[in-house]
Amino acid sequence: MSNLPLAAIRGVRLEKIASLRELGLNPFPAKSHRTHQTVAIRDNYEGHEGQVCTIAGRLMSWRKMGGMAFGHVQDMTGQLQIALRRGEMAATDAAAGTLGYENLNLLDVGDIVECTGKVGKTKTGEISILADSVRILTKSLRPFPDVHFGIKDREILLRKRYLDTTLNPANRVHFEQISEMLFEIRRFLNSRGFLEFNTPIIQSQYGGGTAKPFIAHVNALSTDMYLAISHELYLKRLITAGFDKVFVIGRHFRNEGIDRSHHPEFVMLETMTAYENYEYNMGLIEDLFRHVATSVFRRTVFTVKGHEVDFANAWPRVKMVDAVKAATGFDFSTMATVAEANEALVSLGVKEAQPTIGNALVRAFEEKVEKTLIQPTFIYGHPIEISPLAKPMQDDPRYVERFEIFIAGMECGDNWSEQNDPVQLLETWKKAFRPEDRDEGEFHPLDYDFIETLEHAMPPTTGIGPGLERMAMIFTGKEDIYDVIFFPLMKPHLGEVNKVIYEVSEEETDQRKVDLLLTAEEFAEWLAQGRLRPRGAAVALTPVETEWEGVKLKHYEITGLSNGGKVTVRGADVSLLISESFSGVELKVRPARRADG
Repeated sequence: MSNLPLAAIRGVRLEKIASLRELGLNPFPAKSHRTHQTVAIRDNYEGHEGQVCTIAGRLMSWRKMGGMAFGHVQDMTGQLQIALRRGEMAATDAAAGTLGYENLNLLDVGDIVECTGKVGKTKTGEISILADSVRILTKSLRPFPDVHFGIKDREILLRKRYLDTTLNPANRVHFEQISEMLFEIRRFLNSRGFLEFNTPIIQSQYGGGTAKPFIAHVNALSTDMYLAISHELYLKRLITAGFDKVFVIGRHFRNEGIDRSHHPEFVMLETMTAYENYEYNMGLIEDLFRHVATSVFRRTVFTVKGHEVDFANAWPRVKMVDAVKAATGFDFSTMATVAEANEALVSLGVKEAQPTIGNALVRAFEEKVEKTLIQPTFIYGHPIEISPLAKPMQDDPRYVERFEIFIAGMECGDNWSEQNDPVQLLETWKKAFRPEDRDEGEFHPLDYDFIETLEHAMPPTTGIGPGLERMAMIFTGKEDIYDVIFFPLMKPHLGEVNKVIYEVSEEETDQRKVDLLLTAEEFAEWLAQGRLRPRGAAVALTPVETEWEGVKLKHYEITGLSNGGKVTVRGADVSLLISESFSGVELKVRPARRADG
């Protein structure tokens, strides 16, 4: 097939699979007979010495020396040596699925194997399974990278994390800690009377924040919907339904930038608590962070972005205007005009004029205070201009019952007393609404179904929403969000070697996807010019029926052409034209569907 080294190695291993099958052995059996993990034997040798044990895992090393063979088998708990001696192993047994010594050449580093034998020590004193039988559980077709050099290319590491965590099991530890962190968060909230719910990821109206959404077309309903940017409004519906304490550990999707601290898909803990305000949540989240620190990581002091942060101490609670006054000398709460506030900004080195005093306060905070908040700190009392979903403070309605958490100069959570006045909330939404920018993430979109829910009366409510990747970065000492996401979002890629091995054509690997809207005449012209061609052996055609202001319309959606996306054709049935243009290509005509006008 190819003279590429990898392809040649793969070819040799395919031949070994064929040889195993000729011996009556299944290279991919369904079950192992493992009795022990390696850690149990390694950590309690005295209790297992002389006992027959069966271990299973990946063969990480392999060498034969005359009448002896040695290897190391690695499972989730660690590695253990296996030692095999000619004359002490039975011959290959198809019924038992075991390899004899004479066929051990069919093993390779990377294979998943099962080894049975007595526990003992070799002449060098290494704890081992003195194996009398070996089974191949999964034959590896590809060699692993060299265990001593590992993976140096970061893109390969992120795309093939499984290679890194196999070669370097220590790199699994923080992912295991993140999993335990999720368990402890649930345990903490359950102990305080919270119920966990699953809320929709595909939502008819995105809400609960300001972020650009991912749009998803739901074929069965012939309508566009959105991937969740937040689950907040569904938790509030649950509060209205009579559940006083609810939470979701939900996936969120925001179609925005990617950098060291932002990822388009992330996990957030969101809670809602009835009959409490934002001050309750200050205590809740402080206790939550301290619980995770002590129960998962067994300590309270962590190094975060080069700073030593202690979660054992009480977290200061500072009003935003007071924090800015302490840092700059300017008291924005006493300023009477926007001009005065902008003059203060200029003296602080901020040249961009702000539209309100509240916006100027926030800009001063971001410039002069935020990066100085190293120990966990609550900043509360945000200007109402930037907090439309929060309740105004009783003593000064220019500010709202809202707080943010800051740790090592990073914002790590945003929380408030929820606005449950449906009339005021609808008025706020309508003031911000711009139909032309509805999916750009610049404002909270109108959600009339939620307004109707509030009109049935939602009790006083408050919620928290820390991002769990950000929390994981804090506790594991990672400064790149990709280091706490096992499967980060990356552009699809098929390497040249794999193209050859899997015999993939260039058309199959063309990732371009362009949706086109054409008249029937334009479509016919593009076909005649060869600008649109089949990508494979079939083209699909879907008639779409629409009614707009009493007029029934029909257009056709075509997939499987060289633009890689959808071609929408108006004006005429083009099925015959496609059949005549592409002889030998199957035309799949799908049932007509209805679409909203």
